[in-house]
This record gives sequence, structure tokens and C-alpha cells, in this order.
Amino acid sequence: MATNGERRYFEQLDATDPLREIRALFDLPDDRVFLNGNSLGPPPRETWNRLQEGMLRWRDDMNAAWWDHQWLQLPTVIGDRIGALIGAAPGQVVVGDSTSVNLFKLLCGALYAQSAGGRSVVLTDRDNFPSDLYIADGVARYVHPAATVRRVPAGEIIDHLGDDVAVVLLSHVDYRTGHLLPMRRINERAHAAGALVLWDLAHSAGVVPIDVDDAGTDLAVGCGYKFLNGGPGAPGYMYVAERLLPDFEQPVTGWLGHTRPFDFTADYQPDPGIARLTTGCPPLLSLLALDEGVSLTARADLAAVRAKSVALSREFIALAETRLARFGIEVTGPVDGAQRGSHVSLRYESAERLAEGLAATGFHLELRPPELLRFGLAPLHVRYVDLFDCVAAMEKLLADADHGGLPR
Repeated sequence: MATNGERRYFEQLDATDPLREIRALFDLPDDRVFLNGNSLGPPPRETWNRLQEGMLRWRDDMNAAWWDHQWLQLPTVIGDRIGALIGAAPGQVVVGDSTSVNLFKLLCGALYAQSAGGRSVVLTDRDNFPSDLYIADGVARYVHPAATVRRVPAGEIIDHLGDDVAVVLLSHVDYRTGHLLPMRRINERAHAAGALVLWDLAHSAGVVPIDVDDAGTDLAVGCGYKFLNGGPGAPGYMYVAERLLPDFEQPVTGWLGHTRPFDFTADYQPDPGIARLTTGCPPLLSLLALDEGVSLTARADLAAVRAKSVALSREFIALAETRLARFGIEVTGPVDGAQRGSHVSLRYESAERLAEGLAATGFHLELRPPELLRFGLAPLHVRYVDLFDCVAAMEKLLADADHGGLPR
């Protein structure tokens, strides 16, 4: 029987992988391995046809296509499909704008909703994704001058839930270490303290089971280009719990958020439902690509996706610890798969040079300066044998460093 130190052991894991047939639905080159799909997922093969169809409808129908092909409904239609992946009942998720713009909208709305109670603090993880921190600082500076942003270690969030906290802003999965935060527990403690919680699901949606409704989540944003495979710059999405929707307001009140946009009235009246979060015309071609990515993701059983994600992490960490530790490489983040999203980061003093060496041999990953190498273990297209081959390539590059190769 093969052991986990042999390539055929990983080949056997691939042979029995219940998700193995889904990989063929992606358009992947044969000479490269992408371990950075948690930054940009690969294109589904069907995306080419979907975009061509959209281009032909644009050419043949022009403006009538918005109505004839229900293009105007896509933000909410795709929103509901994403909602099914994150445990949201229909009518609570809408697609549009970038993740950062969506975060701006929801954070402003949350602060406004909490202002009557005199709450003004945005409580966040000091190591949160930088863009989230920038948006929070910008909202406090330019939109809600009375608001302040309080940055604390993620492990101390609950300890800082004072009566001045309006919103807790967190990433479900840490973009560096892969640490998975306990959504339900944080929601419960924040609600008990009178705060709302706004989650960034960029590194968890589509790969980690999420049940936002059942967990009592208030608000969430996420992107479409990582594990949802929607393509470069794919639109993001917003979730607002049904209980908050009737009174939820956001500052970018464009015409398609109006309850009757084609009445062209001078005064704004928000749509009664999730469409109130939309602003301008949806990016149609990007939406078509996103719809294909979401549809492909939905074909997989999420429990199987999570099981493979945990297994990929476990095998990769074991390989790194047994074959790479002697070169000074360290695994960061939780070892327990239940506490990790679907990426593993390794720390190495010459990370940039090692990443360049791996890319030259066909293995693509993410560099997070100054010393982190981030490996996205996207279960729908990453194979077990890919991990074995990547570690073998790293081991060779590091061993060759003694002979004028990579610096030690």
C-alpha cells in the first residue's frame, strides 16, 4: 500500500475523489498548476459560450436585450444562486459593484441604522484585509465623522464589545493565515452587546459551508472571482438579512435601486426588497461569466468540497513539515483543518525568490510580502498529486540553493 511519502499515494486519492469529474469542466492548461485560485479562479469551459451568446444578443437585439433576455433581473437571480451557496433564503442577496464598494454601502447603512442608539464604533480585526480597513477608515472620515474605527487582534474581538460598538467588521477567513473565525459565536455575542456584524466572505463562499441565515448573520459581502470562478473583476455581492431589509438604507442611491426606476421620478424611493442596494446598470458581460462560475460551483456537494479542502490542507501541511522544514520553511495558521479555510501559507525568508522559481517550473501561487507563500487549495480543480509535485519542486529548488540557486 502506498504511503503519503509516495506520489502514487496521492494518485490514489485523486482516483477516489468524488469531485474528480468536475475538474474537466474548467478550461485549464496542461503545463501549469494553479495554486492561486483563491485569488482568481479558472474559467469554466462553458463561460466562452455564455459570453459569445451575450455578445450576439447585444449585437442582434441592442437595447431590447435588457428586457427580452431578462438581463435586468440578473443581479437578483444570480444573487439568489449565491445565496443558496451561503445559506441565505431568496431575496437577501444581490450582485453588483466591487466588494469594496459593496462594503462601503453596507457599512454606511449599518452605522446609520445604529446611530439612533448613540453607537459609533466600527470594531475590526487589526489584521483584516487592508481594503476593508481602508473602507472603514474612509467611511469614518468622510461619511460618518462621529464614527471611529477600533482595530484589535481577532482573538480579542469579543472582549471589546462595549456599548459604543455599532458594527463588527470581520473577514470570515484570514487572507494570510487561513484562520476561520466562528461566525455563529461572534454573531451571538455581538447581538447580545447590541452590535451588528458585517462579514467579508471573500475567502469562504463556495468552499466553506456557511449558513448565514441560521447563524444569525446581519450583513455580508463577498467577491465573485475567487472560489466562485466568475472571472477577473467579477462583480461582488451583498447580503442583508430579511429582518433588516425594510429599514436598511445605503448612500449610493442610484436609479436601479428605485422602486419604479422607469418612472424617472425626481425623488428617490427605495425598492422594498434587496434591489434597494443596487445603484446603476449591471455589468452584463461580467454577470454572465459570474453566472457560469456560480452554476458550476453549485454542481458540487458543498460537504464534499469542504471534506476535500480539509484533506488537501492536511496532506499539504504534512508534506511541508516532513520535506521542507529542514530548509527553514514554517507552516502558518491553524493546523486543525476545522479552523482553517481553503488555503495554507508557508513562511520562508526568501519567499519572493522561491515563488519565482516555482513559477518557472509551472507552479503558480501567491506571494504575500515579506515572507509568506500562499497556496490556494481550491477543491474543484486542485488535485492531490498537484500538491505532491509542487512540494517536490520546492524541495529541489531549495536543495539547489546550496549550489548557487535560491538564497538560503
